[in-house]
Amino acid sequence: MTNMNKYVEEATLFFKEVALELGNPNDINAAGRVTAAVLHTLRERLTVEESMHLISNLPMILKGIYVDGWKITKQAYHADTLGEFLNEVREHSRVDPGRDFGGDDTARERVQAVTRVLRRYVDEGEIRHIKQQLPEGVAVLFDE
Repeated sequence: MTNMNKYVEEATLFFKEVALELGNPNDINAAGRVTAAVLHTLRERLTVEESMHLISNLPMILKGIYVDGWKITKQAYHADTLGEFLNEVREHSRVDPGRDFGGDDTARERVQAVTRVLRRYVDEGEIRHIKQQLPEGVAVLFDE
């Protein structure tokens, strides 16, 4: 028997935390979609080494979500502004981006819901390294 049940429980807990941060604790599906879009956008900005450090802290199923469809040899993209980053997050949405992310204020709040939960799983030194790889306007998404 594998630890599959344990992995599912860990991921469900993570998504429940995100759903709570999003203000809708019963919508774990939306929390999963938003989380995936944020993780996929982050991985395009972080070095492969930094990505490996980040995912080493995540529950197993979130590791899988992070690497799903990842073109690891693709050059890292660097958004210059928060608006560009939020647009990239919307592009990674698997459903209607307007529904999950809306305008910039809503998108920012939703991304920050995910980053607040990530801060609970990832040590402060690693968060600092992630922020160093992001433009200042984007790094603020990881501020408390």
